[in-house]
Amino acid sequence: MKWKFRTYLICVLFVVGFTACGGDSEDEADKQPEKPTTSGGGDVIKLPEVDYALEEEALREVFTLHAEGIGTKDPDEFMPYWLKSESEDVFVAWDFWAGAFEKHLGWKAIKKGWEGIFRLRSGKMSVEFESIAIDKFGKNATLYGKYRWAVSGGFIASMVKKDRDDGWKIEQVDYTNKKFGDQVDELKDPAYVNPPPEDE
Repeated sequence: MKWKFRTYLICVLFVVGFTACGGDSEDEADKQPEKPTTSGGGDVIKLPEVDYALEEEALREVFTLHAEGIGTKDPDEFMPYWLKSESEDVFVAWDFWAGAFEKHLGWKAIKKGWEGIFRLRSGKMSVEFESIAIDKFGKNATLYGKYRWAVSGGFIASMVKKDRDDGWKIEQVDYTNKKFGDQVDELKDPAYVNPPPEDE
Protein backbone atom coordinates (compact mmCIF):
# COMPACT_ATOMS: atom_id res chain seq x y z
CA MET A 1 0.00 0.00 0.00
CA LYS A 2 2.82 2.37 0.95
CA TRP A 3 4.52 1.54 -2.37
CA LYS A 4 1.37 2.41 -4.39
CA PHE A 5 0.91 5.68 -2.53
CA ARG A 6 4.53 6.67 -3.09
CA THR A 7 4.31 5.80 -6.78
CA TYR A 8 1.07 7.76 -7.11
CA LEU A 9 2.61 10.79 -5.30
CA ILE A 10 5.75 10.71 -7.47
CA CYS A 11 3.63 10.55 -10.64
CA VAL A 12 1.44 13.47 -9.52
CA LEU A 13 4.48 15.60 -8.60
CA PHE A 14 6.14 14.72 -11.92
CA VAL A 15 3.03 15.75 -13.96
CA VAL A 16 2.57 18.98 -11.97
CA GLY A 17 6.27 19.84 -12.31
CA PHE A 18 6.31 19.05 -16.03
CA THR A 19 3.20 21.18 -16.64
CA ALA A 20 4.59 24.12 -14.66
CA CYS A 21 7.98 24.06 -16.42
CA GLY A 22 7.05 22.99 -19.91
CA GLY A 23 6.06 25.50 -22.64
CA ASP A 24 5.20 29.17 -22.40
CA SER A 25 2.14 30.38 -20.65
CA GLU A 26 -0.30 32.45 -22.65
CA ASP A 27 0.99 35.62 -20.98
CA GLU A 28 4.59 34.83 -21.92
CA ALA A 29 3.61 33.93 -25.47
CA ASP A 30 1.83 37.27 -25.81
CA LYS A 31 5.03 39.09 -24.85
CA GLN A 32 7.05 37.49 -27.68
CA PRO A 33 7.36 39.87 -30.65
CA GLU A 34 5.81 38.47 -33.77
CA LYS A 35 7.45 38.86 -37.14
CA PRO A 36 5.19 40.64 -39.59
CA THR A 37 4.05 38.26 -42.26
CA THR A 38 2.49 38.53 -45.67
CA SER A 39 -0.77 36.80 -46.54
CA GLY A 40 1.38 33.98 -47.94
CA GLY A 41 3.01 33.52 -44.53
CA GLY A 42 6.45 34.96 -45.43
CA ASP A 43 8.23 37.83 -43.70
CA VAL A 44 7.26 41.34 -44.79
CA ILE A 45 10.08 43.26 -46.47
CA LYS A 46 9.63 46.90 -45.61
CA LEU A 47 10.86 49.20 -48.37
CA PRO A 48 12.62 52.37 -47.31
CA GLU A 49 10.65 55.56 -47.70
CA VAL A 50 12.15 57.52 -50.57
CA ASP A 51 11.62 61.25 -51.03
CA TYR A 52 11.75 61.18 -54.83
CA ALA A 53 11.55 64.95 -55.24
CA LEU A 54 14.55 65.39 -52.94
CA GLU A 55 16.48 62.64 -54.75
CA GLU A 56 15.70 64.20 -58.13
CA GLU A 57 16.98 67.57 -56.92
CA ALA A 58 20.21 65.93 -55.71
CA LEU A 59 20.66 64.09 -59.04
CA ARG A 60 20.22 67.30 -61.02
CA GLU A 61 22.69 69.12 -58.79
CA VAL A 62 25.42 66.45 -59.04
CA PHE A 63 25.20 66.13 -62.82
CA THR A 64 25.08 69.92 -63.27
CA LEU A 65 28.14 70.42 -61.03
CA HIS A 66 29.93 67.71 -63.02
CA ALA A 67 29.21 69.59 -66.27
CA GLU A 68 30.41 72.85 -64.76
CA GLY A 69 33.57 71.11 -63.57
CA ILE A 70 34.30 69.94 -67.13
CA GLY A 71 34.37 73.59 -68.16
CA THR A 72 37.35 74.11 -65.83
CA LYS A 73 39.36 71.29 -67.48
CA ASP A 74 40.48 70.36 -63.95
CA PRO A 75 39.85 66.68 -63.08
CA ASP A 76 39.74 67.61 -59.39
CA GLU A 77 36.61 69.62 -60.21
CA PHE A 78 34.62 66.93 -62.04
CA MET A 79 36.04 63.45 -61.23
CA PRO A 80 34.77 63.48 -57.59
CA TYR A 81 31.25 63.17 -59.04
CA TRP A 82 32.13 59.79 -60.58
CA LEU A 83 31.89 56.42 -58.82
CA LYS A 84 35.53 55.67 -58.02
CA SER A 85 35.79 52.16 -59.37
CA GLU A 86 37.88 50.39 -61.99
CA SER A 87 34.94 48.15 -62.91
CA GLU A 88 33.98 48.05 -66.60
CA ASP A 89 30.49 49.00 -65.43
CA VAL A 90 31.88 52.51 -64.83
CA PHE A 91 32.44 54.25 -68.16
CA VAL A 92 31.99 57.25 -70.43
CA ALA A 93 31.18 56.93 -74.13
CA TRP A 94 31.41 59.73 -76.70
CA ASP A 95 32.21 60.65 -80.30
CA PHE A 96 34.00 63.92 -79.58
CA TRP A 97 37.05 62.98 -81.68
CA ALA A 98 35.95 63.67 -85.28
CA GLY A 99 32.78 61.61 -84.78
CA ALA A 100 34.69 58.43 -83.85
CA PHE A 101 33.17 56.35 -81.03
CA GLU A 102 35.24 56.00 -77.86
CA LYS A 103 34.46 54.26 -74.59
CA HIS A 104 36.67 54.72 -71.52
CA LEU A 105 36.24 51.99 -68.86
CA GLY A 106 36.97 52.61 -65.19
CA TRP A 107 37.60 55.76 -63.16
CA LYS A 108 41.26 56.23 -64.18
CA ALA A 109 40.53 55.74 -67.90
CA ILE A 110 37.63 58.21 -67.72
CA LYS A 111 39.94 60.81 -66.15
CA LYS A 112 42.57 60.19 -68.85
CA GLY A 113 39.92 60.34 -71.56
CA TRP A 114 38.77 63.78 -70.45
CA GLU A 115 42.34 65.03 -70.18
CA GLY A 116 42.97 63.79 -73.72
CA ILE A 117 39.87 65.33 -75.23
CA PHE A 118 40.67 68.71 -73.61
CA ARG A 119 43.58 68.96 -76.06
CA LEU A 120 40.94 69.13 -78.79
CA ARG A 121 37.88 70.65 -77.18
CA SER A 122 37.13 72.84 -74.20
CA GLY A 123 34.78 75.55 -72.95
CA LYS A 124 31.80 75.78 -70.65
CA MET A 125 29.45 72.83 -70.56
CA SER A 126 25.78 73.12 -69.61
CA VAL A 127 23.12 70.44 -69.33
CA GLU A 128 19.35 70.44 -69.75
CA PHE A 129 17.35 67.51 -68.33
CA GLU A 130 14.53 65.92 -70.30
CA SER A 131 13.63 63.04 -67.98
CA ILE A 132 14.77 61.46 -64.71
CA ALA A 133 13.91 57.95 -63.52
CA ILE A 134 14.62 56.56 -60.02
CA ASP A 135 14.24 53.01 -58.67
CA LYS A 136 12.06 52.09 -55.67
CA PHE A 137 15.03 52.02 -53.28
CA GLY A 138 16.35 55.47 -54.26
CA LYS A 139 19.71 53.88 -55.12
CA ASN A 140 19.76 53.87 -58.95
CA ALA A 141 18.69 56.48 -61.48
CA THR A 142 18.76 57.17 -65.22
CA LEU A 143 19.01 60.74 -66.55
CA TYR A 144 18.18 61.83 -70.09
CA GLY A 145 18.96 65.23 -71.52
CA LYS A 146 21.01 67.50 -73.74
CA TYR A 147 24.40 69.07 -73.26
CA ARG A 148 25.96 72.16 -74.79
CA TRP A 149 29.74 72.30 -75.04
CA ALA A 150 32.36 72.65 -77.76
CA VAL A 151 30.13 70.05 -79.39
CA SER A 152 26.51 69.51 -78.37
CA GLY A 153 24.08 66.62 -78.34
CA GLY A 154 22.03 64.27 -76.21
CA PHE A 155 23.18 62.23 -73.23
CA ILE A 156 22.00 59.29 -71.15
CA ALA A 157 23.51 58.77 -67.70
CA SER A 158 23.27 56.08 -65.04
CA MET A 159 23.77 57.24 -61.47
CA VAL A 160 24.07 55.25 -58.25
CA LYS A 161 23.97 55.89 -54.56
CA LYS A 162 26.12 53.24 -52.87
CA ASP A 163 26.36 55.08 -49.57
CA ARG A 164 23.74 57.49 -48.25
CA ASP A 165 26.44 59.71 -46.74
CA ASP A 166 28.40 59.84 -49.99
CA GLY A 167 25.41 60.83 -52.14
CA TRP A 168 24.80 60.21 -55.85
CA LYS A 169 27.69 59.31 -58.16
CA ILE A 170 27.87 59.04 -61.94
CA GLU A 171 28.39 55.45 -63.03
CA GLN A 172 27.91 55.65 -66.82
CA VAL A 173 27.41 58.41 -69.39
CA ASP A 174 26.76 58.08 -73.11
CA TYR A 175 27.18 61.46 -74.81
CA THR A 176 26.13 59.97 -78.18
CA ASN A 177 22.46 59.54 -77.19
CA LYS A 178 22.47 55.86 -78.35
CA LYS A 179 23.98 56.64 -81.75
CA PHE A 180 26.26 53.60 -81.27
CA GLY A 181 23.71 51.34 -79.56
CA ASP A 182 22.59 50.93 -75.96
CA GLN A 183 25.62 51.72 -73.82
CA VAL A 184 24.05 52.75 -70.51
CA ASP A 185 22.23 50.35 -68.17
CA GLU A 186 18.87 52.14 -68.09
CA LEU A 187 16.30 51.39 -65.37
CA LYS A 188 13.79 48.84 -66.63
CA ASP A 189 11.00 49.39 -64.09
CA PRO A 190 11.50 52.73 -62.32
CA ALA A 191 9.31 53.63 -59.35
CA TYR A 192 9.49 57.35 -60.22
CA VAL A 193 9.73 59.12 -63.56
CA ASN A 194 9.65 62.88 -64.09
CA PRO A 195 7.97 63.90 -66.28
CA PRO A 196 5.60 60.94 -66.04
CA PRO A 197 5.04 58.87 -69.19
CA GLU A 198 2.24 60.21 -71.40
CA ASP A 199 0.14 57.05 -71.11
CA GLU A 200 -0.38 57.60 -67.35
